[in-house]
Amino acid sequence: MQIVDDNHQQLLGAPFRHIKSRKKFFSAFLLTAALTLSCHSNAEAESTSMAPIQLAQAPPQFIPTDVTPFTINPERNNFNPGYKFKLFQALPERLWFNLSTEISQRLDTNVLFTADRPKADYVFRVLPNVTVGYNIAKNTSVYVNYFVIKDTFATHGFLNAPTTQSLSWGIQHNKRLGDKTTLQYNLQARELWQAQGLHQFDFIPGMTLIHSITPKSVIYASTLLQMRGGQYFVAPTREIDPFYTLGYLHMHGPWTFIATDTLVTNFRHGPFNDSIPKESNVTMIADFEVNRPVVKRFPSLLAFVRAEPIFNWDSHRAPGLSGFDFRLYSGLRFITSKPSYYAQTQNLKKQLMNQENNPKSPNGTTPPNAAGPYKTKI
Repeated sequence: MQIVDDNHQQLLGAPFRHIKSRKKFFSAFLLTAALTLSCHSNAEAESTSMAPIQLAQAPPQFIPTDVTPFTINPERNNFNPGYKFKLFQALPERLWFNLSTEISQRLDTNVLFTADRPKADYVFRVLPNVTVGYNIAKNTSVYVNYFVIKDTFATHGFLNAPTTQSLSWGIQHNKRLGDKTTLQYNLQARELWQAQGLHQFDFIPGMTLIHSITPKSVIYASTLLQMRGGQYFVAPTREIDPFYTLGYLHMHGPWTFIATDTLVTNFRHGPFNDSIPKESNVTMIADFEVNRPVVKRFPSLLAFVRAEPIFNWDSHRAPGLSGFDFRLYSGLRFITSKPSYYAQTQNLKKQLMNQENNPKSPNGTTPPNAAGPYKTKI
């Protein structure tokens, strides 16, 4: 039985003129609808698989040194004279803090960290970082730290949604190994928020060795162990990540040159069944930075350029953990910091006490009435 006449065939168009029965028409209609729904479903699934926030996993654009950064104190900004010194004198001598905000733009050659067919992008980043500490003893202090990483991508818009935040508290102890070397022990516990529905907790013990070659050249080595879990103060249940860092810093006039190399090994196999992501991998991040104050009289505001090659391997080509990426940063960094004066005050008091107990005359001999006119009161 014909279901359409010639007029209807002209309205339906050429693709349907060969259909001569209801059964064939409905079969073709159902097949077309099924193909359309299948294509839509596949496209939606592909879009969902590319959006890390919907899968509650760590965003692929963050590298280990982004979310677990290692820095040394910016000593250039600790000794600025003038109004800031007067302000710091009004604060408790045991209190110390480091405040920094970095605004940068970068070229990212493999933004999704894939083993092949890398995708490049232009990224704008804002990174405020605040650390406040208090000396509970001469060389021991407790502190809290908070930082935010917000990236905005020009092409890969689905990566804009996550805003990484870190909140931690810790305790650190400094030990002098001679006049030019310091060993710092550190223990940190923190919460890390990377995506909706994803909760990370880290215990991070570590130590840093800093040696001054000259007053303007410093070398340092750091190692830390990041033990990650999914519940508050329960770790490691997801992964164990040792970090190894070597660095060199040199100041020449207003210029500062920094070179660092960090090796990170992520262990996520064995007992860690709740790992996010699941694959273990190894990452090496090198950083080469040049910075200088924008204005000579205001050394807290720095302009910088940084090159950052990143190597990933042993990840079985897992997306987000593989391939080579090169990042080229440029931007501004504002830094202000106050050291704790407690240790210096204690050392000064100790020196005065030693002079009081062992006074010497101008010619270097101890006078017989040492407890008399040569005694100094504090």
